Amino acid sequence: MLVGVLPLLWIACATPAGNLGAACEQGNGYACSSWGQQLLQQGEPQQAENAFGRACENGLVDDCITQGQLMMERGELDGAEPPLIKGYEAESQPATLALIDLYQARRAPGDEARVRQLSWDAPAIDKPPREVMFWWRPTITGELQYALAYSFQPMEFWSRRMTLGVHFAGADDRAVELNASVGYQHFLTSEVVPYGTLLLGGAFQKRTFNAGLEVGVKLCLGSIGHLNLGGGMSVGSPFHASIGLGINSLPVDLLLYIAAHAH
Repeated sequence: MLVGVLPLLWIACATPAGNLGAACEQGNGYACSSWGQQLLQQGEPQQAENAFGRACENGLVDDCITQGQLMMERGELDGAEPPLIKGYEAESQPATLALIDLYQARRAPGDEARVRQLSWDAPAIDKPPREVMFWWRPTITGELQYALAYSFQPMEFWSRRMTLGVHFAGADDRAVELNASVGYQHFLTSEVVPYGTLLLGGAFQKRTFNAGLEVGVKLCLGSIGHLNLGGGMSVGSPFHASIGLGINSLPVDLLLYIAAHAH
């Protein structure tokens, strides 16, 4: 977010209002974006649309979406499709929903099939492609049990319905099990996602092959992550309930990168 917002703030502060148009004409995408917002406030949507179009050409995906939405408002459905597709390909939920509205309004050959596909994608498209998850497993004995997992769920995996990952469980100061995981999640809504996960690996304490099943529900927070309530059982971990938190792996990836390159 900072990467996207800071250049816009700098342009707005450093460029006089009258010069935004000139800077945009010279190919400055951030100036085009700021100019488009200024033109909207002045009640000039057509010129704003052109400014957002220039920003879109310079790779500012949010402005592609704004351009497409403005074009839809004036009934230019065919022209609105390409910038909205750019937003959809960048995994933007607003762009996906706008495309659904566009195809439902246009009703050209093939649009009905496009609506079905986009409606299938829409609940999942704003979710993170990778997640780091932590569960606390309360027990009646008072023993501290927990689990960690790293999960992959890109749109290519059946629009995030399928997940693959690595799962580790521990108790107090000892390892309990390490598994590969494969799961399915059903997007009941964009925010409520029941899931089931099959675990296959090793049970350390019992020194044997491990197999297990986890089921639960995610309460999603968009691209940030989710809260998690569930339970399961395996050879290494008898029946248990779990309370968890999943976060987008990007912050964790960044910390690991910094740690790996620190001197």
